[in-house]
Formats: sequence, C-alpha cells, structure tokens
Amino acid sequence: MSAEKADVGNDKRKRDPDFINAEIALKRAALKARQRAAQAGIGVIVLKDGQITEELPDT
Repeated sequence: MSAEKADVGNDKRKRDPDFINAEIALKRAALKARQRAAQAGIGVIVLKDGQITEELPDT
C-alpha cells in the first residue's frame, strides 16, 4: 500500500453533499422496509456476515 493511499482520511476536500446524509437515509429506508415486511407477514432478505439470510418479523 502506498503512502498516498494511507492518507485518504486526512483529505481536506469538501464532502460531496449527496453523500453527507446517505448513511442516515439508508438506515431509515431499511427500517421502513422491515416495517412493511412485518405488516405483510413476510421476511426481509439481508446479507449478514457474508451469508444471505431471511429476517422474519417477530410475532
């Protein structure tokens, strides 16, 4: 790994406004998908620890 790649976190450039709240939006969308799946009585397919699994709603 070059020294140039190691300094990526120290970059002083402006952050792209499209990515500033992306993580928050993704978490909100995942929560809404789980809520809708629970209302329909079905599970949600997720990738967890490298495995594709189905999360079933708590009943």
